[in-house]
Amino acid sequence: MALGKVLARGQVTLPRDVRRAAQIQPGDAVTFRVTAPGTVEVVALPRLRLAEALERYPIEGPIDDLAERVSWHARAAEDVLGTRDG
Repeated sequence: MALGKVLARGQVTLPRDVRRAAQIQPGDAVTFRVTAPGTVEVVALPRLRLAEALERYPIEGPIDDLAERVSWHARAAEDVLGTRDG
């Protein structure tokens, strides 16, 4: 078991052994889900090649990257975790 500490700003560093075992790399996006009081599940989202991303999440028309980024991340996380319908 690895031990970490929550800092004042809510940050936690994943110990090296945990990152290696979970195959989490710098720059990976992760999702957090509270599964019970005091229990949080962390899931690393898979990296997609551009062609895979465009096939899975087609872009239709002009976009505002900053305005849409949060929505894209949420949709991708739901898709990966299997909680999204359709």
